Amino acid sequence: MMEGLVAAGMQVNHGSSGKFLVFVRSAIRYHPVYIHLDWMHSYYLRRKHWMTWLLYPLFVLDVVIAKYILGVKFVWTLHNIFPHDQPIFGPYLWARLFFAQQCEWIRVFDAGTVQRASEAFGILPEKFRVVPEGAYIGYYPNTISKEHAKRKLGLPGNKRILLYLGLIKPYKGVLELIKSYEACLEKHQAILLIAGKAMNAAYLRQIQEAIQTDHIHLYERFIADNELEVFFNAADVVVLPFERIENSGSAILAMGFAKPILAPARGVLEKRLCKQKQLLYLTDSVSASSISDLLQLSDETLSQMGKDNWEEVQKYRWEDFAKHF
Repeated sequence: MMEGLVAAGMQVNHGSSGKFLVFVRSAIRYHPVYIHLDWMHSYYLRRKHWMTWLLYPLFVLDVVIAKYILGVKFVWTLHNIFPHDQPIFGPYLWARLFFAQQCEWIRVFDAGTVQRASEAFGILPEKFRVVPEGAYIGYYPNTISKEHAKRKLGLPGNKRILLYLGLIKPYKGVLELIKSYEACLEKHQAILLIAGKAMNAAYLRQIQEAIQTDHIHLYERFIADNELEVFFNAADVVVLPFERIENSGSAILAMGFAKPILAPARGVLEKRLCKQKQLLYLTDSVSASSISDLLQLSDETLSQMGKDNWEEVQKYRWEDFAKHF
């Protein structure tokens, strides 16, 4: 994003580091016209509730001084209207309501988010700007062949490979994916890869206990940038079984690797994946029938869907964000 803004002629810096009075310190150091936030919870959210309640007033003070005394304008990229895995009360709620009111404008990724966010935050729809996220093509290595990628992961060359890659959290639907996948294994002998870091030990145990077949391979760790090409190029299809979603960097990343994607028809995914609507399901969670239908498609059909996704994702550029400042 920063590279895109610079390419469009803007001067861009990372703000000051740390968690306390970071906006004030950034304003004093860089004298910016705008301060942009992607994620705001790190400035007030702590594991212990009492600490979040304590830090919330400091967050408010930081914003007020930066805006009303130092003259900074705030812009926010709204990834989720409310966090999927945090409570929505007290400072968890107030911080978002307060910050939304203080913003000059708020960026969302899809027009469908505007009305919901407007009602949730009590602000006019005119305050939102729809700017889809750009592609990651060229940012991560992508030179390894499918055959080489499969060898590196010890996968058979004659099996269709499904991939979930990303953080492993309950709202991402990984446990439901495992159960639905296992339910259709008698008909299809594919392999499901689950790659990513689990953020909750209890949920990880549920994942591990649910895996009852050697046709599911779990790589429970952070996947480094130079490993992404191995997993994506080994896969025939990416599966993103999200139960709640507004935007998905995972989908954009997979599109950049020219992969077809099995995903819910909700949030920004319905528009982003418009060239492969056959793989968008309408149920609340991924079902065995959705996976079974996917596995019956030919290699040629899936390959063409991947190519169509690759072409579609290039319509959006990071430079587009700069037009709204």
